[in-house]
Amino acid sequence: MSTPTQVGTSPSGRHSPLIDFFERVPFIAGSVVAIMGALVLAGWALNLSAITQLSESGIPMIPLTALCFTLAGGALTMAVRPYRSAKTEAMQQTLAALVATIAVLSIYEYFSGGGSEFDMLLFGDKLRGGPLSPPGRIPLNTAACLLLFALALLSIPHDQRKHDLRAQMFATPGLFIALIAILGYVFDVRGMYVLSQSSGMALTTAIAHLILGVGILFAVRDRGVSALLMDEGAAGVLTRRLLPAALVAPVVLSIVRLAGESAGIYETEFGVSLFAVASILIYVGLVLWSARVLRNSDKERVDLLALEQQARAHAENARSEAETARAEAERANNSKTDFLAVMSHELRTPLTAIMGYEELLSDGITGPVTELQRQQLGRINASARHLLGLIDEILTFARVDIGRERVRWESMSINHTLADAASLVQPMAADKHLKFIVELLDEDQAIQTDSTKLRQMLVNLLSNGIKFTDKGEVTLGCAVRNGTLEVRIADTGVGIAAENIEDVFEPFWQAEQTATRKTGGTGLGLSVTRKLARLLGGDVTVASRMGSGTTFLLTLPMKAPVGETVRRRDTPTTPTNQLKAVRI
Repeated sequence: MSTPTQVGTSPSGRHSPLIDFFERVPFIAGSVVAIMGALVLAGWALNLSAITQLSESGIPMIPLTALCFTLAGGALTMAVRPYRSAKTEAMQQTLAALVATIAVLSIYEYFSGGGSEFDMLLFGDKLRGGPLSPPGRIPLNTAACLLLFALALLSIPHDQRKHDLRAQMFATPGLFIALIAILGYVFDVRGMYVLSQSSGMALTTAIAHLILGVGILFAVRDRGVSALLMDEGAAGVLTRRLLPAALVAPVVLSIVRLAGESAGIYETEFGVSLFAVASILIYVGLVLWSARVLRNSDKERVDLLALEQQARAHAENARSEAETARAEAERANNSKTDFLAVMSHELRTPLTAIMGYEELLSDGITGPVTELQRQQLGRINASARHLLGLIDEILTFARVDIGRERVRWESMSINHTLADAASLVQPMAADKHLKFIVELLDEDQAIQTDSTKLRQMLVNLLSNGIKFTDKGEVTLGCAVRNGTLEVRIADTGVGIAAENIEDVFEPFWQAEQTATRKTGGTGLGLSVTRKLARLLGGDVTVASRMGSGTTFLLTLPMKAPVGETVRRRDTPTTPTNQLKAVRI
C-alpha cells in the first residue's frame, strides 16, 4: 500500500487573505474548468442551442474540447491535493496523457488531411451539417493550447519534487494564445481567434483556457510568477500591484479609445494621443505608488534592523553579565566548599583526640572510674562519634562537589556488602523497635564498584529510612537486571510530599525545616548519596506518598568502565556459607 506524500504546500503560518486565495487558485481553477466541460457535454447531449451555438461568431465549444477540459480540470485538482498517494498521481498522469493524446491526434488530422473521422467520436450525428468545417475537429489554436497545458499537467509532480519550472514554461505560451483569442473577441478582430472561416476558438474555450492556465501557474508556488505574487515582502507587493494594472490598463484604455472613435466624439489622432497620455498617467501613478510602498518597507526594514542590533547588544550585555555572575557564583561556591573541607578537617583532628582521651578514661588507665562516670563517658563517646559522622559527611560532600572524590574500583560480593551495611544500622532499628528486613540475592554475584562509597550510600539510605519511620518496618532488597544492580530501601514512615520529591536530594534540605525539628543531621546524606551514585555511573530515585512510606531505588552498573583497573577484595565473590535473608 502506497504512502501518501504531501505536495504543493506552502510554509506554515498566517498569510493575508489574498495569499490564502492564491493557494486555493489551482483547485478552484481545475474545478471550474472541469464543470465547464461537463456542462458543455451535457448541452450537446441535450441539444441545447445555448451550448451548441454559444457565441455571436457562431463558433461553439465542440464536444472533444469539452471532454479535454473535463479531463484537464480533474488532473489539475488531483495534482494539487495536499496529500497525494502513488495511485492518485498515476490517475492524474493518465488524465493529462489522455488530453495530450487527443490534442496530438487533432493536430495530426490537420497536417495529414483527415479522413479517420476521429473528430466524430462524440455526438458525430449532431456535428454533421453544422457550421464547423471539418465538423467536430478541435481548432488548431485550441489543440495547441490543450497540448501545452497537458504537458504542463504532466510536469507538475516533477516540479513539486524538484522545484522546477517546466509546468510554467509549458503553460505560459498556452495562456498567451488564449489571451490573444479573448482580446480578439473584445476588439472584434476575428483573425485573432479563428484560423479559417468556419473553424476557430470559441469564447468559452478561450476563457476556459485562461482559467486552466492560471491554475497551472499556481500549482507550483515556490518558483516563477506564482512565487512573486505570493511573496509577502516588497517584491510580492509590487508584483500584485503592477501586474494587474499592466494587464488591464491597456485593454481598458483601448476600449475607451475605440468607443470614443466609433461614437464620433474624437478623431483617431486625438484617440491615439489620449491613449498615450492616459497610459503615461496610469503608469507614472503606479510607479510613484510602488515607490512609496518600497520607501515604507525600507523604513520598516531599517527600523527592524536597528531594533535587532539593540536587542543583540542587550543580549550580549546580558550574556556577559550572566557569565560574570556565574563565574562569581562558581568562585563563591568553590570558596564555600574549600572552607567546608578545611573546617571539617580541622574539626576532625581535635574530635579524634577527644575520642581517644575518652577511651583512655573508660579503660581506667588514668585511674579508677565509677559506673556513673562510665555512663557519662559513654555519652561523650556517642556524641563524638555522631559529630564525627557529620564531619565525614561534610568532607565527602565537599570533595564530590569540587570533583576531587576519587573512585577505587573493586570486585566484591554483593551479598556481603549489603549485609555489612545492614549490620551497621541494625542497632538503630532495634532501638526504635522496627522490623528490619534484609533480602539478599539467592545466588551471590560480584559487582565492580567502590566498596566504601557503596557502603556509605547504603548506610545513608537505610539510616534515612529508619530515622523517619516510627513504627512498621524498613526493607532492604536487591536484584540484578540487564547488567545493573538495583537496591531498594523501602520504609513505612511519614513519606514525602509530592512537591518535595526532588528537593530531598538538594544539599542541606530537610523534611523538617525548623530549629525545633525532631530528627537530626546536616541534610547532606541524600545529596551525597545521589552524587556518589552518579559518580559511579548509577543514580538514586525516590517514590513516596504522604503517610504511606518511601522507597529509594539505587542503581549501579555491574561492571567498571572500560579501561579502569579493578582490584579484587578479600571477601569472596560467592560466600562459602550462603547469607540468608535477615528479619529483625
